[in-house]
Amino acid sequence: MKFASFIRITVQSLALIAGVSDACAQTGAFVPVRKSRPAATPRTTINTSTDWTFRMKSESVVNSPIVRLGDVVVPLDPNIPGWPRMSRSAVGLVPVNGKAMRVDRERLTEVILNAEATPRRLHWIGPDTTEVTYVVAAKPPVHSSMPASSSIAASSSIAGSAIQQAHYHGQTSPSGQDVMQQAAAQTINGQITDPTAQRANLDPQFAERLIQWIKLAISRGDASLLQRYDIRIDRHQAAMQKLELARGIQAADFVNGVKPGQCVLRVVSNGLEGNIQTNLIVNLEKNPVAIVPVKSIRSGNRIGRADLTERPIPIDQWDDSYCTDPIELVGMETRSNLRGNEPIPRSQVGKPTLIRRGDLVEVRVVNGSISVTTNAKALGDGAESELVEIETLEPRKRLVARVVDSSVVEIVTRAPQAH
Repeated sequence: MKFASFIRITVQSLALIAGVSDACAQTGAFVPVRKSRPAATPRTTINTSTDWTFRMKSESVVNSPIVRLGDVVVPLDPNIPGWPRMSRSAVGLVPVNGKAMRVDRERLTEVILNAEATPRRLHWIGPDTTEVTYVVAAKPPVHSSMPASSSIAASSSIAGSAIQQAHYHGQTSPSGQDVMQQAAAQTINGQITDPTAQRANLDPQFAERLIQWIKLAISRGDASLLQRYDIRIDRHQAAMQKLELARGIQAADFVNGVKPGQCVLRVVSNGLEGNIQTNLIVNLEKNPVAIVPVKSIRSGNRIGRADLTERPIPIDQWDDSYCTDPIELVGMETRSNLRGNEPIPRSQVGKPTLIRRGDLVEVRVVNGSISVTTNAKALGDGAESELVEIETLEPRKRLVARVVDSSVVEIVTRAPQAH
């Protein structure tokens, strides 16, 4: 009896499960399926050596009394880790009576540093303070034909997006032609005529980064220009302020051509709020040219004209000992190894060696009209017209002679005078 009861209960359970499956299939209900866990995303390491740069908006309009970090701050790099989380950090409450609230950098710095996993080195650009104004968002009309649940969901989604949205009123940049005329008016005969013009106030590190971007854009147009000229850009000039929102340089070209002195450089940039175009005043100084070997030359080899070429050297790397004329090097002998494409100091070359240590040389002793020839051994190396020490064979005596030719030295004595 017990076994029969167990069989009956098992059959009823199986029938119940089959009935549920058929009901789900007929009604279109979804059977819950366990989802696999998404793969873990790689984490970015943030430590004390991480640098972040932020720009403060001059003014902002919000539709919620709660002012968040993303309403008043724009990161220079929009892909910094953790920014979506930090942008929702509360900064303060704006007055609902329409008065503007002032927020300074110190308060924002505390908010950023108090957040989790943030660096300890922050850089700021833009104004020191920002004004935030609260404006009540207009409610969308509710149509009678729309269901109540749909209207409530639509209004809540619109309100939610309005709360997170902040509007920034920036200054409109003048057209390229106006900037061109302004830059041309500041320069007459290559000199700046308005020294009292407003000076740019940029973060020094960001300004240097801008200058590197500009030079990189110049090299894309002419790779040899940075080698031929020393390009200097004053980061305090007023036109640099327009690049405060730049995130890269698209193009940089000289308006009136390349020439030594002050030139006008037109710069086109990708900005946080669109393209930016401005004209900068840059100083060009031609780099000195040095003579360099086409390829490496070993010590003791003679230099030919085909072994030499020219190369501009930056002013900060220039040395007055570098050779600047190939004529003074042709036919010379290297005193040490010369590296290819490197400037040649004058101390590393000299006249060809005609006599080397241990060579058997011919010695000419000249005394007036009398000339005596003997043999000797060289005790050192010597080029033409250089003095070298020799040692005669018989008798063994050390003398100093002047090199006149290959394996030939000469000793000149004073002729006897009659009294």
